[in-house]
Amino acid sequence: MNPFSMESRVAVVTGGATGIGRAIGRALAEAGASVVLSSRSSEKGETAVSALRDEGLSVQFVPCDVSSPGEVAWMVEQVVAKHGQLDAMVMSAGLHVLKPALETTVEEIDALLAVHVRGGYVCAQAAARAMIGNGGGKILFIASMLAEAAAPNQSAYIAAKGGMVALTRALAIEWAPHDIQVNALGPQLTRTPLTEGLYADSQKMEAVIARTPAGRAGEPEDVAGTAVFLCSAASDYLTGQHIIVDGGRSAAG
Repeated sequence: MNPFSMESRVAVVTGGATGIGRAIGRALAEAGASVVLSSRSSEKGETAVSALRDEGLSVQFVPCDVSSPGEVAWMVEQVVAKHGQLDAMVMSAGLHVLKPALETTVEEIDALLAVHVRGGYVCAQAAARAMIGNGGGKILFIASMLAEAAAPNQSAYIAAKGGMVALTRALAIEWAPHDIQVNALGPQLTRTPLTEGLYADSQKMEAVIARTPAGRAGEPEDVAGTAVFLCSAASDYLTGQHIIVDGGRSAAG
């Protein structure tokens, strides 16, 4: 049996309508999984699912705002009712705030924590409840390399992603006896709708590329292969880790 295969597995990807989430959803489906993409925007979600189905992939859409515990519970209930199981939960839903710390509002801080930390926590809880007693599973947080090496003007975002990484480690040791592996994946700056402002800043991009041995910033597809590994049986003995995908940037110092 191919340990990287996702055949007969069911995976949910929050924030799956665009960017990194959509790329991961496609890769999981290409590996054989039945994939459920989730997003607050039904229009974007249905558009993404339609495009992936046109590629012959097994994908469906279930709307969900991860900051709402009720919607998260309902989403997982729908998935289990339809498929009878949940094998992998990928939390890729996200927000981004780019401004100095002294200008960041309490409302912006709360919104970032609600999606990344509280939302990630609630999604993980709902997934674990479905996985315990059903042979275990995989939980994957899409964090950020900034959780390990900070940058200016993103303090609230960095705090939220850092919380995700700490949560990853805590859940990993608590749920290991249930054969649930919990990991985080930390991309560097990656081209998504949330980072358009950064990509539009030519000076910022020149600095990023100069510090990246691979010679470029990230694309969503750069993250997808590692995500499939972390959702597959190939990673059954790997848990509690934050794996950085950054073209060598963090290694360069």
